[in-house]
Order: sequence, then C-alpha cells, then structure tokens
Amino acid sequence: MTQDPVGRWLLTVAALVLFALGVPLLFAADVVSGWLDVPSPSGEVLAQLAAGGLLGLGVMNWWSRGQFVGGIYGRPLGLSNLLCFLSAGASLGRATASGGLPSGMWGIVLVFTALAVTFAWRVLFFRPQADARPAPGV
Repeated sequence: MTQDPVGRWLLTVAALVLFALGVPLLFAADVVSGWLDVPSPSGEVLAQLAAGGLLGLGVMNWWSRGQFVGGIYGRPLGLSNLLCFLSAGASLGRATASGGLPSGMWGIVLVFTALAVTFAWRVLFFRPQADARPAPGV
C-alpha cells in the first residue's frame, strides 16, 4: 500500500464532520427537528434517517483512511463523498438563502462546499506520483 497523506487527512476531516452532524441528528432528533421548525414525529424520523446516512458514510471514511482517494479502487469512495457533500451543500445553501434555515447554517454550507470541491479535485483531476513509496504501517 502506498502512502497518501493528503487523502488520509481529507477522509479524516470528512469523517469527523459527518460524525459531528450525524450524532445530534440521531440522538437528539426531537431537538433538531424543533430547531428546524418541523416538530413532529415525521420530522424526527427524517432526521434519524439522515443521521443513518451521515454516520454510515462517516464510518466508511474513517475505516478507509489508508487508501487512495481517487484512482481505480478509491473512486467509489471519492464519488460517494463528492455526491454527499455536493447535494447537501447545494440543498442547505438553497434553503438558507431563501430564509428557510437560520443564517448560522452558512458555516456548514461553506464546509460542505469546500469538501465537495476537494473531493471533486481528488476524484477527477488528481494523479498519484509514480515514485510513491510503501507506507511503513498504515
């Protein structure tokens, strides 16, 4: 296995962001749905379903930190992150711009957009160097 410190950093940051958003959605779904003005059992169920997706992708990122992001074998991992962060950033950005969400959500939108752009670069344009050396113990 070759060393990819930038990919390891990227997957670690993405996993931590997904965990930080997924855990409150799972364990405090009633509070989050009330904060989003959807205080109902169906709002809680939707928050918990979103939490399942966020936590599942976060666990996949955490366990895949030693792999390349992009290339032949890392392309599904990179594309899944790209689609997650791109769709979440666009949806949250549109809802925040229309006034449906508090203006404090712009921070999350910016983080999601930055991660989407980074994953797009890694999956679509990054080419690993030919002189990559084996990692001592990743």
